Amino acid sequence: MKRILDMISVLTMKINDDSKRQRHKNIAMSVIVCISAGIMLVMNIIKHSTLMTITSIILVTGFAFTGILAGVLKKIRASTIIMALLLTGVFTVFPISGGNEGFAVLWVLLIPLFSISLFGLSIGVGMNLYFTILVLVLFYSPLSSNIADLYTDNFIHRFPILFIADSVTAQYMALSTEYYYKVTRRQVYMDDMTGAFNRKYFIELLEDPKVVKEDLCISVIDVNGLKGTNDTLGHAAGDEMICSVPEFARKAFGKDVTIARMGGDEFAILTYGKKDKVADKIKKMKEYAEKHKGELINEVFISAGTACRADFGSLTPEGLYQAADKFMYEDKTAFYKQRGHDRRHR
Repeated sequence: MKRILDMISVLTMKINDDSKRQRHKNIAMSVIVCISAGIMLVMNIIKHSTLMTITSIILVTGFAFTGILAGVLKKIRASTIIMALLLTGVFTVFPISGGNEGFAVLWVLLIPLFSISLFGLSIGVGMNLYFTILVLVLFYSPLSSNIADLYTDNFIHRFPILFIADSVTAQYMALSTEYYYKVTRRQVYMDDMTGAFNRKYFIELLEDPKVVKEDLCISVIDVNGLKGTNDTLGHAAGDEMICSVPEFARKAFGKDVTIARMGGDEFAILTYGKKDKVADKIKKMKEYAEKHKGELINEVFISAGTACRADFGSLTPEGLYQAADKFMYEDKTAFYKQRGHDRRHR
């Protein structure tokens, strides 16, 4: 069960370049479908095939629109959903309309082959589930009498088996590909020691325009007394102090908090909300740290600094990070002053 949960966690993990990757897919798909459907449109007009002409027109105009949404307007999510709905609608018409067994129904076999890879996990799995139910209802339920004149009995009984075999195989391959892609990306963006994101991830996140919102806050966290712990209790104890910071952050901010290890014992947190609310959560982090009872250490002290756009509206996210870092060092200086320790022997 743990293995399955870990795989689901990897598959649903959000990556910085997810939107860019999906945008490129949508643009490519729109161009390909517009060209292929355009060719089909000409052929269907020549053959005087009314239904296929209509579906071809829908595909050409619809995918031209989704291409503009993704490429020009950068509405990635809307583009993806409309593309999926267009194909779902058109590919639902094909098996119901019948006509040519080798054409009308076999188009449906394409759905499992590209849905997850092109539209993502949630939409892709949803499309596959919908078409599995559609095929079973259409061919195996009493409603099959409505298409009895469109297909041979042999085809009606065997096609659902072919579709399910195709669906299971295609989805397994698509999920495996997506899983190992996400595992690779996680290795690029995750800190192995702490399980937090790494500096590369956080810096790229700060460069993402979507991050810039009015209630953006960035906090910088640093462990106090690490050097002394390493010298007296050993580096294993120091590592325990470092690895405990993401744990405190998840307790205070929630399990989905964006926390990154920026290097050594310094971490950065990106969150949204009012400054006083963020300050309360930072305070809770410090309380969790001081009450920590680990294998090698019985308490952890941390310093923190927070900068929010509400106070520094002219600063970029990178500027907020630098301001938060400055406030963290002020907090650290105050901590050591209160303890009567030399700041350099932290």
